Amino acid sequence: MVEVGTLVISLLTFLIMFWLIQHFAFKPLAKMLEQRRNHVETQIAEAEQGKTEAEKLLAQQRDLLEQSRREARELLEVARVRADEQARQLVEEAQLQSQRILTEGRALIERERAEALAGVLGQVTQLTVELTTKLLRDHVSEAVHAEMLKEAEQKLGELVC
Repeated sequence: MVEVGTLVISLLTFLIMFWLIQHFAFKPLAKMLEQRRNHVETQIAEAEQGKTEAEKLLAQQRDLLEQSRREARELLEVARVRADEQARQLVEEAQLQSQRILTEGRALIERERAEALAGVLGQVTQLTVELTTKLLRDHVSEAVHAEMLKEAEQKLGELVC
């Protein structure tokens, strides 16, 4: 049979041990488990926050990279347009310069032609006067002679022009 004194002492020992274990073992163990759970939840939250920030930074980096590419394309386009414009200006300036040189050359040729014709006309006139003077020295008067010279110069001028 069960003795009441042993039962009471066993029950009392059990309750004291239960209280001691609960107070000194279960409460600290439960507190430690709660701290561990809180720590794990904090770590998970921080990891999710870090992941979100990393995704934001990645998106920003992609945007910056795309913006840099756009700017590089724009700069290349501007440089190409400037190069095309400079090439067009150089061609235009070269054409204008060649046109100017051609015009100056034509003017020089015309001027030299006119000078040569004037020189030839002067020589022909001089030779005509000398020849006429020798041929008509005795037969023509001075007035007729001057009129003949004037008429000869007009006809030569008409032939040259």
